[in-house]
Amino acid sequence: MKRLLALVLIICASFSLNAQEIAKKRQDDKLPTDPKVSLGVLDNGIRYFIRENKKPENRAELRIVIKAGSVQEDDDQKGLAHFIEHMCFNGTKNFPKDQLVKFLESTGIRFGADLNANTGFDRTYYLLTIPLDKPGLLEQGFQVLEDWAHNVSFDNAEIEKERGVILEEWRLYRGAQERIQKIHLPVMLKGSKFADRLPIGEPEIIKTAPKETFLRFYKEWYRPDLMAVIAVGDFKKEEVENLIKKHFAGIKAPEKFRQREEYPIPSHKEPLISIAKDKELPMPNVAVFYKLPGREENTYGGYRAGIVDRLIATMISMRMMELTQKPEPPYLYAGAGADGFLAGLRAFNVISVTKTDNILKGFDAAFTEAYRAYKFGFTKGELDRAKKEIMRGMESALAEKDKTESAAYAEEYYRAYYENEGFPGIDYEVEIHQTYLPTITLDEVNSTMKSYMPDENMVVTLSAPDKDGVKVPTEQELLAVINGVKSKDLKPYEDVSTDKPLLAKKPKPGKIVSEKKTPNFDIVEMTLSNGAKVLVKQTDFKNDEVLFKAWSNGGTSLADNKLAKTAEMADAIIENAGLGEFDITTLQKMMTGKVCGVSPFISEFQEGFDGSASPQDLETFFELLYSYFTNPRKDDAAFKSFMTKQMESFRNSKRAPESALQDTLMATLYNYHPRYMPTTENDLKSIDLNKAFEFYKQRFANAGDFTFAFVGSFDMTKLKSFIETYIASLPATKEKENWKDLGYNYVQGKVSKEVKKGIEPKSTVRLTLNGKMDYKPEELIAFNAMMEIFNIRLREVIREEKGGVYGIGARQRVSKYPSPRYSVSIGFGTAPERVQELIKSVNDVIDEMKAKPAEKENLVKAQEIMKREFEKSQKQNGFWLNAIYTSDFNGLDIARYNNYVKNIEKLDGNKIQEMAKKYLDTKNFLQV
Repeated sequence: MKRLLALVLIICASFSLNAQEIAKKRQDDKLPTDPKVSLGVLDNGIRYFIRENKKPENRAELRIVIKAGSVQEDDDQKGLAHFIEHMCFNGTKNFPKDQLVKFLESTGIRFGADLNANTGFDRTYYLLTIPLDKPGLLEQGFQVLEDWAHNVSFDNAEIEKERGVILEEWRLYRGAQERIQKIHLPVMLKGSKFADRLPIGEPEIIKTAPKETFLRFYKEWYRPDLMAVIAVGDFKKEEVENLIKKHFAGIKAPEKFRQREEYPIPSHKEPLISIAKDKELPMPNVAVFYKLPGREENTYGGYRAGIVDRLIATMISMRMMELTQKPEPPYLYAGAGADGFLAGLRAFNVISVTKTDNILKGFDAAFTEAYRAYKFGFTKGELDRAKKEIMRGMESALAEKDKTESAAYAEEYYRAYYENEGFPGIDYEVEIHQTYLPTITLDEVNSTMKSYMPDENMVVTLSAPDKDGVKVPTEQELLAVINGVKSKDLKPYEDVSTDKPLLAKKPKPGKIVSEKKTPNFDIVEMTLSNGAKVLVKQTDFKNDEVLFKAWSNGGTSLADNKLAKTAEMADAIIENAGLGEFDITTLQKMMTGKVCGVSPFISEFQEGFDGSASPQDLETFFELLYSYFTNPRKDDAAFKSFMTKQMESFRNSKRAPESALQDTLMATLYNYHPRYMPTTENDLKSIDLNKAFEFYKQRFANAGDFTFAFVGSFDMTKLKSFIETYIASLPATKEKENWKDLGYNYVQGKVSKEVKKGIEPKSTVRLTLNGKMDYKPEELIAFNAMMEIFNIRLREVIREEKGGVYGIGARQRVSKYPSPRYSVSIGFGTAPERVQELIKSVNDVIDEMKAKPAEKENLVKAQEIMKREFEKSQKQNGFWLNAIYTSDFNGLDIARYNNYVKNIEKLDGNKIQEMAKKYLDTKNFLQV
């Protein structure tokens, strides 16, 4: 006891000393760096960040950042910064041609998920996750990074092959948003080089740039003084520091080099306004940007200012959200806040997604709320809640400090290098918040809000559908709204909240009547006095996380077809109404500072809840759950608000070409069954609040046929007490419902549909195979392994060999009910003239998979990927919650996971061929 008391006193003393130190700091003093991070600079100028971290085990997150991107390109290089990023995966000194991806896949690394890169205006960022359970893998990871830094091959044949991939990436992003962006950016960034340097580049340069032009950029900008190496993982930092020196110290810094220029965005007195219309734009939106001076982010003053920014963004966004709860909301969504911009600037932005029938009304409402905050500031109640919310978030992060995954730290050090962000460590950051938050006054916050909306450097952008009946405001009308708001007789915001408890009184507890443990899996099964079943797994994967799911058979399958649309939306209608006597706005305020949430769902075959909570907020979580069962809220105003937004979103979504394809795909795949036909306006108009409320109450009237599952970190004694108080007390009967077979099947035979919509020269292809499934654990594992190999071959053939797509993927869907079946969906985008060629290539890959046993190399890749994912997943609460749920719902023994890795390892090429013959059967083949 004395030792414990002494430890507490030491901790309290250290907090006090640090708080005194923080309070004495000048605002321009630099923040300290996290002592757990080893920093260094090699003689050639390369910086490095190293941190040992045990989560996840046997993994390292490696990064290399180059402070060069599209804005560094010459006029004949537009798009080559991004192209070079691609070439890093297409051959280096130590990994010729495609050997890099093949090597990494053989270690269980998935291309795109664990191996990736991206290019921005003024930086290029490479990401690599490497396993560490075999000797030499860590060093090979650093060899990859070194090769990216100065040993890319730029093989002529690989450049030619990759041109097609880059062009397909360019094509993929063509559409309404891209066309709108091209109109707005030259105005937003007027007078700056940024406006003429979108990273994707120009097609003609991508098609024709000679190798020498690539090399000129690579040699000029991939150089040590513009590089940082980041390593976070389950390793010894001394070993990693030696590897960094070994692989990077020898890279020579050029004696003569091109200066990295800064490209400022000029200031302007008059407002800049950009109006863009497009036939395919789903929803109109108006954005106002106030360009603000930049600041040092790694100082005490910069950190404190960042806290004030977050407080303001929290408060103003809550105000704007309130307006969306009105029966006739003025806009669909609005938000505001200050954040980073470009060229060292910051910006305060006010964004409103409006209804098409009155764009100016929505813009006026959003800008009014921003200006109300500018004119009158915020209230003490708002500030207190925002402080509480932010502090609770910091405390939650502190609680998880020893369970934080390496990727999160790697991202933090990337920002430290690229954005000069401070990284003092979560312990110190919490103490900064504890020191600063109480001293941030309402006057200070309101004064900062006034600095957000100056009389200069304002940009207004309007994006609107180009459609009959949509009145697109003019520049003069937009300015008139802004000036009109400034001259309005505005009143200060009235903060309405409550101190009432969620439950007026605790329910009378029921009992846990029996309890047993599942061998080897630490799952406790409880039966309650009302008949409900509870499954509990206590873990130490996270310190501040409890995940939850509840389910019962029935779902929308028990609604007749006339009620189907109402039934399908009943869960969302109830969730958007609030609970009991509290509307959604009041409920959200009541939840301030609470880390917990409960969300009802009603799917085709089940109803239930998803949720999560911090251990310290578990009782609030249970109160929410109890209320959703016993006291759902029927709110006419909330219903009208919800349906207004649904109708507007529905009408707007139909302008996107992808909507027509998806509607055709679903209707055809499900044989035009009424439940899977595209939603219509009449469907939405038919949704009835009273019927939705009654259907919801019916589905949740009997808690006795529900199963409740909890996974995470909690005190078992407290959890059992909450279970008895809030679950065992729920009303129940002995009736056990089941779902109803709706009588639909996937489409049979070979069916082809062509949807012609859209104005860009691009095609989207969806291919679907389906059939009966042999639903048992060993079969599912073999099926998944076959799909991994199928995806590898699709990428190798369609992307790498053919250069016909930017990305291609196949996904499987397996279900046991109403009868065991599967579907395999293959999707890609390409040039219209290549559609039939690439569909044939996909069929060739399918034929290849069925014609011969899988090659050993690809089998090993699939096995390693599956084993690595399983190894990592076993340390995640979400995995076990899903495992408990799927085992219970599908009648599977959870003990199957004991043999999971063995079942993967015993797979051979013949088994994969057998799976391909069975499940890549093109007898039922839908092509859209």
